[in-house]
Amino acid sequence: MDRVEIRVSIAKVLLVLIVVIVPLSVIGLVLTERSDKSLDNAIGNDFKTLAQTYSYEVSEYIRDRVADVNAMAADLHVMAAATKGADAKGGEKGLLASDASQALQQRRNLDPRYLRLVATDSNGNVVAAAQPTTRTSYSEDEDWHNVYNNGQGAVRISDILADEASKAYYVNIGVPIGDPKTGHFAGVLAAAVSITPLLARFQQNQIGNGARAYLVDESGEIISGPNADVFARVKSREYDSIRDSLGSLQGQQSGWQLATGNNGGQYLVGYSATGLKQNFSNLGWSVLVSQEEHQAAAPIRQLERFAIVMVILGLFMLTLLCVYYYLHRAQKFQDLEESEAATRPRTATASI
Repeated sequence: MDRVEIRVSIAKVLLVLIVVIVPLSVIGLVLTERSDKSLDNAIGNDFKTLAQTYSYEVSEYIRDRVADVNAMAADLHVMAAATKGADAKGGEKGLLASDASQALQQRRNLDPRYLRLVATDSNGNVVAAAQPTTRTSYSEDEDWHNVYNNGQGAVRISDILADEASKAYYVNIGVPIGDPKTGHFAGVLAAAVSITPLLARFQQNQIGNGARAYLVDESGEIISGPNADVFARVKSREYDSIRDSLGSLQGQQSGWQLATGNNGGQYLVGYSATGLKQNFSNLGWSVLVSQEEHQAAAPIRQLERFAIVMVILGLFMLTLLCVYYYLHRAQKFQDLEESEAATRPRTATASI
């Protein structure tokens, strides 16, 4: 049978391979580098979105509770009790049986997040309560004076506290009670509000594909997070890297950043300020969502590494082919020189 043979010069093959493989390899390396950055950007934006969602939940929870307490303070019975002042004749039983106390008790029964509700007059004397209380006056209480605000009235939220009886974390929300006739300051309604359900959102060991969410204060200490207690005062390892991005924590700053932790590892960190500091100076809280960069990009990073290996392997094979061609070409020239040297003496002898 006839055979079809195609003979191509190795020089031409080498030239074609150089023209094709080298540019493709360079393009492959560039695309791999860009895809790596694009991957970090995509994951970082996802973390930013998660941080925004969590920070919105925190802000909404606190603001809704403040709105609820303001609504309780606007109850006609509560305002009337604050305006009238304390009635010492009825004692504690008479206090708890008042219309104002009944209104507060009903609100507390409907929402167990309110651990304690106490209303006072403008002198700090207790005029209504949702539960039995041993205190008859809050005139020496610092939180009460913060809400009193020299008679001007101001909404104030305390730092996080722990309630031993209910095993809950809570904050005291104090709002001024107005006089229904004049609208002037008439007293204070203080509500101990449980934030345990809010903090529990950050207790998950991981969210999504291994990321973790943290609620931190403006000093970088973790308020709530996986394996972190409110009063442990554990410093966030990523916070220092994104502190400048958060700035003064005013408004709703959010974004993501590739941060370097204390151990030298890199972390993808999405962050978002809750915006509570605008109204409450002690609530400079922010949400961080972070994960080690190599873990976050692991599913795609294997394909990138495979592509890089293929590019390197292609360049290596091309280099071997170039070396082979160079050595083969040098050997061919050497054989020609030896053949020519062997031919010259014979020619001279024939001439003689």
